[in-house]
Amino acid sequence: MSTNSPVFTPSNNQGLVRGLVQGLPLNQTLVSALRATIVGMREQRTIVDGVDFGKVFQFQHLFGAIGSSMQPGRMILGLCMVLILFAGGRIWDSVSGDDARAYMGTVSVEELSQARSLAIAKSATALSNDAPEGSEHWTVAVAQANLLEAWEDYLFEGDVNALERAEFEDIYASLEKVRTQGPFEASALFIASSWNSIVDGALHFEPVQMWQGVVAIVWELPQLIWNAGFHWFITLYGLLFVYVLCIGGGAISRMQAVQHARGQRISIPEALEFSTSRWRSLFEAVLGPAMVVAFFSVLLMVLGLVLLNVPWLNIVGGLLYGIFLVCGLVISLVAVGYCVCFPILIPSVVIEHCSGSEAVQRSFAYLVSKTLYFIGYLALLIIAMVFGYIVVRLITNLTLDATAGLVGAWTFNQSLVGAGSMPEHAIPTFGGAWYETSASWFVTFWETIVHDFMIGWICSGFFSVSTTMYLLMRKNCDGQDTRDIWWHGVEQGTAIPRD
Repeated sequence: MSTNSPVFTPSNNQGLVRGLVQGLPLNQTLVSALRATIVGMREQRTIVDGVDFGKVFQFQHLFGAIGSSMQPGRMILGLCMVLILFAGGRIWDSVSGDDARAYMGTVSVEELSQARSLAIAKSATALSNDAPEGSEHWTVAVAQANLLEAWEDYLFEGDVNALERAEFEDIYASLEKVRTQGPFEASALFIASSWNSIVDGALHFEPVQMWQGVVAIVWELPQLIWNAGFHWFITLYGLLFVYVLCIGGGAISRMQAVQHARGQRISIPEALEFSTSRWRSLFEAVLGPAMVVAFFSVLLMVLGLVLLNVPWLNIVGGLLYGIFLVCGLVISLVAVGYCVCFPILIPSVVIEHCSGSEAVQRSFAYLVSKTLYFIGYLALLIIAMVFGYIVVRLITNLTLDATAGLVGAWTFNQSLVGAGSMPEHAIPTFGGAWYETSASWFVTFWETIVHDFMIGWICSGFFSVSTTMYLLMRKNCDGQDTRDIWWHGVEQGTAIPRD
């Protein structure tokens, strides 16, 4: 039989020695020694040589990913993603001929029709011209072409004063505001407006405005497109959008993961090969929750059609409405979880080499188990993106303006007309020689590439920061080091070497 006895350090044995010397009873001696030990413990001080704040606080890695996202390889991948999406969207708008301007929530159909009629009427009588016959039936495109032709003739006749030029530019801008926009262009402008609202909210420290911008992009835009009747657009172009995100975003996520884990920079072909080989898992992770929402939504629509429209069966439908509410609850939970967990779905696949369903399970589990951490990292992701975008936009505008200013300092023709930071509405130029017009076209082309690089950084920054967010959430939930990622030769979804 063993008992635990108090442990006395050499510095606290004075009570024990004093008691034995004075010949006190053993119990009194032990009490004296215990008192001395307690006093010594109270007086004990702990000296810390240093704290590794990089391990204690790791949220700063989210902001570190912003710097990594500006590497040339990731910027090029982001640019390619933007060019593919822009090309696909422009082709869709030109082929379909749909008009989606009135469905973006900024103006009603009646207001848009009145504004178009007024702008067309003003363009028909611009520059002191009489309205041509049949101008009341013009489209906006015809009105723009007629205005440009009239302005070119006006320039050919003689000098134009500032008031006449201002009149032309105002009428042209009014036509641009009511010009037909396809679903892609309208959606792109809606996203740009919402994103600028997020940036403005961050600059003015208004979190509500930032949150409203995020909700508008993630939640409201898909509903607006669907309710407007552009079902084929959201289906077919949506598949292209998801594919580009999976391949390009997966490659950027793998670049960030490898650099964070091993300090290595993999090439663009290596990253694309990695993401392309896992495209099925990436598709499953991104589309899986959306398919669950779509399935239950269609199920409820069919049950409502059958059970609540047929006489007598509507009684059964009313009795089963509790089950319908359960399905609605599933739709709501999956939809909200999908929107919140979307940033880490693709990183989960490329980091763990897991299936799409497992990536969804991991992401939802992290959200449920560490909700406050998840929300905090998500907020930091948005803040980091806004901060990085401000820096990138500043550099982009400075590049465009400085180049246009320096090159145009001794340029005395129209080759650089309109060069610099790209305006919202570009006014065509006339009166120059064909070689000046050609030079101006090439200048605009290269400035557009620079502008698209800025947009491409948003893709690079998002997937770089979201990859870091996944690694931090995994560490908080599973205790796994952020530098443990899947490599060839280890078990799928783990860091355990294969036999």
